[in-house]
Amino acid sequence: MDLRLLAALGALLCVCCSIEEGSAYTFRTFMGAEIAATAISSSAVVQRPCECRALCRDACLAVAIRRLLPGHFHCSFTEQKIAFTNSLVIPAPDSRVFYKRQGCLVNFTLVENVGFIYVSTVALNFTAASASCPCNSQLFTADSLVDFDAMREYLLKNANSSSTDLWIGLTRTSNITTWKWFGNGSIQAVHPSPYWGKNDPDNDSDCARILLKPSAGYFYHVADSKCSNPFKFLCKQM
Repeated sequence: MDLRLLAALGALLCVCCSIEEGSAYTFRTFMGAEIAATAISSSAVVQRPCECRALCRDACLAVAIRRLLPGHFHCSFTEQKIAFTNSLVIPAPDSRVFYKRQGCLVNFTLVENVGFIYVSTVALNFTAASASCPCNSQLFTADSLVDFDAMREYLLKNANSSSTDLWIGLTRTSNITTWKWFGNGSIQAVHPSPYWGKNDPDNDSDCARILLKPSAGYFYHVADSKCSNPFKFLCKQM
């Protein structure tokens, strides 16, 4: 193929990629990670990193990009749903994974470094709230402190005054010092903590919410609560 045609194709793919980042094909980045070999469905060698993302379409759910010298990049694609905490992603200092998030559900909002989120307008107990997140979403979980802080920052800027208590997908385990996120990951009930408010948990409850109460130093920090209490809830698209 003519080199000028290849260059034009690469530029076109990059343009498409930049358009996709603001629409249905929104990518979240995991730095220093690679898709495990057993999960790779196909691969390609390109000249620009954005071409890898542009080629992640249809059944592709994530793409890992690794630099090849000189001036080329290796793309690894997977059709499996990944998360930074599961075995489909492995450490790789010279690589990064872009996770493709599908189109936003109705009434969901895209939050940078978090994904698509939904804040309910009704108050329910924890069990009912867990069952009431819209299709293809669940109560909010954080893959990392970056996710959690980004969610807090968004709520502090955008949530209305009636959304001061929001159920999230975090429950106490049989070990009273460990709280587990829905799916994967956990946080410890220790202080000081970037997650917990200064007076929580009190080890008297099994469910968790995030609480806005500036007078007590809570700025959407985690607080425990009896699961029977009715609160609004925060959902995150899976």
